[in-house]
Amino acid sequence: MISDGESTAIETNMRLRDISGIGSILEKRLLTCFGSEEKAIETLLKGDVHELCRVEGMTRKSAQSLILNVSKEQNGVSIEDFLKTKEAEALYSGILKIMKKHCCTEYSADFIERLVPYPKRRLDLALDVREKIEGHLAVLQSFSPDEREMIQSLLSQITPAKDGTVQKIRDRAVLAFSEHVYLEAREKFGSILPVHLVSDQQECADFFFSYRSVILFDFPEFDLPESGYDYFRGVDAVEIEQLIPEMALSYFVKNLKSFDASLRLAEILAAGSADGIFSQFTAEDALELRTLLKRLNSDGSMNSGTDPEADRLKNISAICDETLLKKAAELSEKLKNVLTGNTLTLDGDQLMHILSGADLKQIVTANVSKPYRDLLKEMLAEITKTLSLKRDEEMILSDIYGDEIECPIKLNLDSLTRFKKEISLKSAELEQKQKKQLSKELAGKKEAVSLLVSDCLEFDCWYSAASFANAYHMTFPVFSKSASNQFRLSSDLDSNYLDSTSDSNSVFFNLVNGKNLFLSSKYGFDSITPVSYDVENTVLLSGVNSGGKTTVLELVGQCIILAQMGFPVPAESFEFSPIEEFYYFGKSKGTLDAGAFETTLRNFSIVSESNGTERAVFADELESITEPGASAKIIAGLLETFCENGKTLSLFVSHLAESIMENCDIPIRVDGIDAAGLDENLNLIVNRNPIKNHIAKSTPELIVEKLFLTSTGDENAFYEKLKKKFEAKD
Repeated sequence: MISDGESTAIETNMRLRDISGIGSILEKRLLTCFGSEEKAIETLLKGDVHELCRVEGMTRKSAQSLILNVSKEQNGVSIEDFLKTKEAEALYSGILKIMKKHCCTEYSADFIERLVPYPKRRLDLALDVREKIEGHLAVLQSFSPDEREMIQSLLSQITPAKDGTVQKIRDRAVLAFSEHVYLEAREKFGSILPVHLVSDQQECADFFFSYRSVILFDFPEFDLPESGYDYFRGVDAVEIEQLIPEMALSYFVKNLKSFDASLRLAEILAAGSADGIFSQFTAEDALELRTLLKRLNSDGSMNSGTDPEADRLKNISAICDETLLKKAAELSEKLKNVLTGNTLTLDGDQLMHILSGADLKQIVTANVSKPYRDLLKEMLAEITKTLSLKRDEEMILSDIYGDEIECPIKLNLDSLTRFKKEISLKSAELEQKQKKQLSKELAGKKEAVSLLVSDCLEFDCWYSAASFANAYHMTFPVFSKSASNQFRLSSDLDSNYLDSTSDSNSVFFNLVNGKNLFLSSKYGFDSITPVSYDVENTVLLSGVNSGGKTTVLELVGQCIILAQMGFPVPAESFEFSPIEEFYYFGKSKGTLDAGAFETTLRNFSIVSESNGTERAVFADELESITEPGASAKIIAGLLETFCENGKTLSLFVSHLAESIMENCDIPIRVDGIDAAGLDENLNLIVNRNPIKNHIAKSTPELIVEKLFLTSTGDENAFYEKLKKKFEAKD
């Protein structure tokens, strides 16, 4: 299914009840979730799995299935119209598995699952896919490897936007002085703010003391404190975001990482050759909004670096305890040094006071009070400088170490508590002002940044597809009516071709330097030997064991599927005649019982119908379905049928080439993959490119020779005897 933001205009008369898989219960749930049938259908057409999973009981798998049903309803074709066997579907699934490794988001992985091959009659849909991949491939290739890595990193941080949440506010409250104001305020703000009905001045004073700030919508008959409240004229005249800026900011806080990554991506793309992909955002717009969002922390608090005063207060709170304890220790040490270096001389009056019961500590304190006060003054000056205190804050701390001389010096906890409360109050009030200001600056930007996230996720869908194509050095295929009448499937595609029936009976492919995706993914692209091969109508491919016959069959199947999806293919070039149906029959794991054997023959009888439908039929070692003699006769009959039906491209892999040819009544082309011998490491030397009109030799002789050369004793004698059997046959 193609999701390009325009699909909602394609089918305007679609109804939920007409879509396969939607019954009355699911229809009701969709309407409940999205609010209207139009919105539900729009989400289905867009293919938004994330949104669909909000529906009660909907899983990712069921959402994908539903989207494919909508695609079938919309386009008139389904994946089953093209992939006609389980093995063909498995080949397609293997391609998707590799493709999804290049997805940066779950969103794009879901999207890849919905890309399907289209039959010849709907190649216009493949054209839509191709145009998008071509465009995004050009974007990808315009960036350096480091820039691509950065783009992928940013994409991996982007997720669909989610609604923000705010816990109930505890440091602010609404005070009402009349019943009707109280009821209105509780109805509108009670879920997020405490709302109190106040009856007298003392109760009002208690609330003013308990909360950092209060909100009023009316006034009492008694006097109010001079500060500490915000007044609004009427409950209906104010929105909750005005009272609680956290509400307006919560959406941005919830999606902060995703928004930042989206904006950074928009900057990169707008600055490069991809300018215009996100039309609603220039590089300057993205930078401006990202700068605003930098003020926010992921926990909803304001970030440092945007307001010097806020940073100063936060710094005081952060280092206050450590600084005061450290200075107390320093003051104690200095006082100790003063006392240690001094002697105390008592005069007669002082002795008489002591003898009459006076406290010696009082007399000692009086003698060292001046040095202590000097040290204390010096220490408070250092604290003021370290904490960057203002005059009023300095005054609160003036008695932090107390007037009474002690050693070691102890902190005045009451003074410390007052100081920290004052700093906390100032910091909270300033942060509240910052949040209000930021919420105003972000007002109206929610929709734009949400759209940007959607655009980034959509970009990842096609960018991931382009990344997959680029990783395997793919090229776009050439669709042809016949080998001599070719054109490229591009924006100037001749629509008459799609609507016409080919005059030629030729169905063919011509592959140049292709590499099997499954092997490239597993072993690395550079380690795979490229294969070139071309087939017209019907061919029997023979070859050595482990020579690569199945690899060739898979490779051509991969190219056909990808081409009819609108994708490039893993080859230097690939020309072929488009088809309506693709049949792939894999290796059987053993001789089939009578029932399974009958079913297999019935499947082939359907395929062999000569109804003008272009098909590709690939079969891998079909001889395993029954005993060799019968298998050769059956395969010969199938090849004759497909050869006579000029609309079928058939490629059969078999070890029974000679037996099959003996049972054929018409000429059938036989190609072969040969082994030339053993290399110095006794591994098979295989020419992976099939040789036309050549029955390949089997490999048992070479395998016996390898075992003979690597064995000793009785075992060697056994292999020598087998080797002579082959030599005698020759």
